[in-house]
Amino acid sequence: MHERALTDFRAGDRSAVVRNLALAFGATHESIESWMEFAGFDNLRVLRDGERPAACLLQIAMGQYFGGVSVPMLGVAGVAVAPEDRGRGHARALMHAFVPEAAAAGWPLAGLYASTHTLYRGVGFEHAGYRFRHTIPFAQLAARETRGRVVPLADDDRPEVRACHAAFGALHDGALDRGPYIWHRIHKFRGVEYLGFGARDDDGRLAGYLYLHQSQRSLGVFDILLSDLAFTEAWAGRRLIEFLANFAMAGVDLVFHGGPTHPLFELLPQQRQRSELLDSWLLRIVDVPRALAARGYSPAVHADVHLDVDDPLVPANHGRFVLRVQGGQAVVEPGGRGDLRTTARGLACMYSGYATPAQAAVLGLVSGEPAVLRAAAGVFAGGTPWMSDMF
Repeated sequence: MHERALTDFRAGDRSAVVRNLALAFGATHESIESWMEFAGFDNLRVLRDGERPAACLLQIAMGQYFGGVSVPMLGVAGVAVAPEDRGRGHARALMHAFVPEAAAAGWPLAGLYASTHTLYRGVGFEHAGYRFRHTIPFAQLAARETRGRVVPLADDDRPEVRACHAAFGALHDGALDRGPYIWHRIHKFRGVEYLGFGARDDDGRLAGYLYLHQSQRSLGVFDILLSDLAFTEAWAGRRLIEFLANFAMAGVDLVFHGGPTHPLFELLPQQRQRSELLDSWLLRIVDVPRALAARGYSPAVHADVHLDVDDPLVPANHGRFVLRVQGGQAVVEPGGRGDLRTTARGLACMYSGYATPAQAAVLGLVSGEPAVLRAAAGVFAGGTPWMSDMF
């Protein structure tokens, strides 16, 4: 085997990369070309076996909310190896090169949805949150609201939509602070256009919105699929429910994505939705001090956590750190007693709130005295982490 190296995408790689992605995801070359055109071929990283492109991945710059604060996160998608090259360790080499490279570039976090969890856990990623598909029969949609109105949204409204999403996302650990790539998929995904509607108060302020597509079941009946749904006040949520309920004469099901629960459910008179777990997404703490200092914490917590982190892929992460939390913010210093011993995987699931330190200890990802585990649980406490977006 030739020497393998992770490099930038080159123009001459295009046909090989498109072929590999098409074969990895069961897609047409045309659909892959369309995907990469808006994602940006320049955002691809290519693993070379000698000079030949052997594997690739797509990097997506965005953020993720933890403790009410957006933390920079580098999304990973489009991991592909040609079928004839599989089983030769290319995907493992790709990820082993990617993680230190992302750390050197200053990213605190990396995240992905895994097709094979063993591969990504082997480089320090761990389950950190949920994505569910929710289905509500239109017969169950009911709400009455006198405040505000629902209006169509145009391109000029997008800055307000994004501000509304940011306010909504900050309330939910794990929600994405979207970049252009994700927002593109909200408005148009796989050739399907989604129409926007917003809940505005009597002064014209946007307090909620949704993007919908009517998916035909048969002649005269349809489901409504939402690519996005957010609201920052209860009246706006009720207005959106009332708006959707008006499709009931031909609508069968409302379908959208979120966590194990969703704020919309709490505004319905009955909870009759069907919820299906689609994925548990994975997180990697790429830069331990930056990641710990960047997220938000409860302002009621004043505590020190003495960490001993095992991270063989990123030497700067390996060792002891003191996390000092006060007033909702944190500083991270090297050293300390190392009371809470954790792998990179254990730190990821604690960081997001997917598992408490004691729960991670049962999985063999964390160790420490019971009092230490309980104290750390208070520091990382938050809501159930989830996101509605797939990338």
